[in-house]
Order: sequence, then C-alpha cells, then structure tokens
Amino acid sequence: MEDQTQDNPTNQDEATPEKTGQSNTLIIILAVALILALAGIAFLLVAYVFGNGSGSEGEGVLPPPGETVEATVIPPTPEPGDPTATVIARKGVNVRTGPALNFPVIGIAPFGSTLEVVGVSADKTWWVVNVPGAPNNYGWVSDEYVEVQNGDGLMIIPSPPTPTPVAAPTPTATPAPDINFTASRTTINAGEKATLSWSVENVTAVYLYPIGDPFENYPTVGQGTKDVQPYITTSYELLTFNPDGTTSAARIEITVVNGLTSNRWLLNSYSTQSGGSQRPLPGSEITARFGADGSLSGSAGCNSYTGAFTAYAQKLRVNRLTASQALCTTPEGIMDQEGVFLSLMQQAATMRISAGQLTILDSAGNRILEFISG
Repeated sequence: MEDQTQDNPTNQDEATPEKTGQSNTLIIILAVALILALAGIAFLLVAYVFGNGSGSEGEGVLPPPGETVEATVIPPTPEPGDPTATVIARKGVNVRTGPALNFPVIGIAPFGSTLEVVGVSADKTWWVVNVPGAPNNYGWVSDEYVEVQNGDGLMIIPSPPTPTPVAAPTPTATPAPDINFTASRTTINAGEKATLSWSVENVTAVYLYPIGDPFENYPTVGQGTKDVQPYITTSYELLTFNPDGTTSAARIEITVVNGLTSNRWLLNSYSTQSGGSQRPLPGSEITARFGADGSLSGSAGCNSYTGAFTAYAQKLRVNRLTASQALCTTPEGIMDQEGVFLSLMQQAATMRISAGQLTILDSAGNRILEFISG
C-alpha cells in the first residue's frame, strides 16, 4: 500500500490542466444559455405589448366622437369546419356595419372570442361575421385584428352604401346683451339729485352701484330709474352678467360742484357722549379740508393734523390721522376737545351736504360732526 501511494505522488485535490479547461467550457455554455433565455423573455414581452395592434379597430376600441357603444357582441358558436375569425386584439375589436372606419360600430367582440365568418370584402381586408340582430344579421371586422381559419373561397359581399355624415347642429347664437344706461344730468351742485335710467335685455343678472362699493350689494332689475345724490364726483356702473358667462358694464360719472372737496370746512358743532351737541370752545377754531387727491388736513384747535379719506356718493371714510405734538393750555379744555374731535373724525361713515353745510354721520346714522363752509 505504501508503494501505491509513492507511485502516485500528485495531490488528488489539485486540478489538472485538462480538468480546468473542461470547467471553463461548462461555465461559458451556461452563461450563453442564460443570455439566450433572457433574450427570449424580452422578445416575448415586446411581442406581448406590441404584437397585438394598436389601431382604432383593435387596441383602441372606443368609437369615434358622437358614437355610443355599450354592447359586447356575443357571437353564436360556429359549427366544426366553418370559417371562423378569432379576435387577437387584446382590447377586442369593433364590429361595424360596413368595411371602413366611417361605418357605425355595432358592438365589441372581446379578445379570444371566435366569430363565424360568412363573407369577405372585395379587397379582402374586412371579414363579414354572423351577428344575429344586427342589420342583415352580420357585421364587419378588420382583418388586422382577427385570425381567420378556413377562410378560402368565401363569398365576396359588397359594401353597404357609405353612411352620410350627420351634420352637427348649428349652435344657436347667444343674443348679444342690449344695454341702455343714461343720466338726466351729469353735473350737479352738492345736495342736488340726478336720475339714472337703464334698460337691459339678454342678460342673466343686473347690478347698479357706485364705484367704490361691492357690486354684490346693489342687485337690480332689467329696467328702471334711480335718483342719486352724491356729495362728491362719483361714477356709477351698470354691470350685467350674460348667458355666455361674460360680463358687460356701462359707466356714468356725476360731477358734483361745491361738494366735499370744493370748500374749507369750519366745525360748527360735535356730538357728546350723552348724545347731545357741543359747540367748539370760544377762542378755538377747528377746520377740515378734503383734497381732490384724497388728502385730509386742518386744525384740531391746538395742533394741526393730516390724514387721508375715501369718498363716493354719500360714503365717507377717514383714516391715518396724525397730529402735531403741541400742548395748549388755553382756552381751558382745548386738549380734551381736540381728542374728541380727532376720534369722531375717524368714526365717519356717511355725509350730507346742503346749503353750505357738511354733516358727518357714523355707521349707526348718528350726526357726529357739523361743519359750515368757511
């Protein structure tokens, strides 16, 4: 036994050159086989996705605009040996009343269904299949999306007359809005009135409002008149909503002479906390000047003040009042009077002007300040 071991001195675990070559060959064969298998799978996936057609008669079985198709064609079972057409389009195939895409769709034959073929078009691109209940009891399917068996020698069936396109109904034209908007006067003195007149047709809603206020607060009817008495130059707009969803507008500006911005105003009285009326202290003068640019300035009795205002029609709002910082001691109580005046000015909501007198009211309609022109 020891001699046999000596006769074979080579380690049996060590690979010989011959064995190494065989192993490499096997690895290469396995790698090639794996690559071929992957390529085959990829080919099958591509064939599955793209191989069944994507035209309007196969994958896209939705009918053209204007057509409604809900029925699925359930064909009768063909007899053995009869010519048949098996649907190969994944989404089914449209069954039409004639051999062209402009023929109406009868229904949809689902993927995998088998139809009995009874004829073929003259150019052999459409097959005539048995569809009980359809016109002439048959329909037409495109050759592109079916696989036909035993189709040789079939009768050529002439195409039905090409359907006459149905003209889309001419839409009824929406009548244009008819708007008439006038004013009896476009220039008035403060305290006078102007009459607005209007008539509108072919609209769905009407609003008449002074520019500056939300139009939603002023709905009105299609025809009417309205007296307006602005105390400052104001534009009035007649706004309509039309049936087609658009809006139309007409404006009239009423110019006011001797109005809010035309005078320097001298305070004549102001309201007290008890609801009474108080005249300014003797020896004090409180004034207000409303500028055409929306600025406000004047004397509060001791200090001068500035601010801003917005006004239209009979509305008046004062804001951002600031005063100088002087401290006056005479007449007695002048600083308290000044504080009350500046506070009341900022409560202004509406105004009235008549015969050279300006009355300012708060949001509750209470008279809070009375001025005279001076």
